[in-house]
Amino acid sequence: MNQDRTVSTSLIKALDLISYMAGHAEGIRLVDLVSGIGLPRSTVVRILQTLQDYGLAEKQWAHYKLTTQFHAWSSPDRYTLLRARYRPILEAVSAEVKELVLAGLREGAAIIHIDYIEWDHAIRVAPTPHTRHPWHKHALGKLAMSLQPGVVERTRNRKLREELEEIQRTGVAWNREESEPGMIALATWGLRKSPTEPMIAVAWPKFRFSEKAAEKAIRAIREAVTRELKPAGSGSCGRR
Repeated sequence: MNQDRTVSTSLIKALDLISYMAGHAEGIRLVDLVSGIGLPRSTVVRILQTLQDYGLAEKQWAHYKLTTQFHAWSSPDRYTLLRARYRPILEAVSAEVKELVLAGLREGAAIIHIDYIEWDHAIRVAPTPHTRHPWHKHALGKLAMSLQPGVVERTRNRKLREELEEIQRTGVAWNREESEPGMIALATWGLRKSPTEPMIAVAWPKFRFSEKAAEKAIRAIREAVTRELKPAGSGSCGRR
């Protein structure tokens, strides 16, 4: 039988695997997954690794399962679920830095702001929620670009390529007046380093920015994320 060139066989294999995993909400062992869908072990392992890189699957002990991030990602109410999940983090960071804090999500080759908190300054950096922004001039966008396989290597702009390599090392991306004159922003990872997970940014008018303020913002984001990830009841600092 001739192969139908109008369909992606790799995608079909991944969808078959996801469909099978969806029927095993409690998790499934790799050996059972391989025998259940009839694909070579090496193919199943590659698909699972890709799903884990995207935060859509996880391994718990010897079992693989789809994540809560997968169910949020595939939900028609995706933004509402993500906003509820990230609001406590934004509030904690806002209270520390007293500047615009926002959560952004990668969609294709663009970034969309899904939520933000402004601080009551006379002069503010105005966010633009639900507007898609080209990713190469924005802190959130460059952070997302740094995670995409092959993007850094294919980038012909030497300055941008070096910047993306630096982001891979530090986990922090910058927008120094590239998208808007007089505005500086930084971005770093949210609850997971994943293309389907929101990222967090802080923005300042240039005259209120300092490197010390940036260090404080990075620390505030990472501490807020750590608190949110800590299981309830794990200690005096755990969420209640």
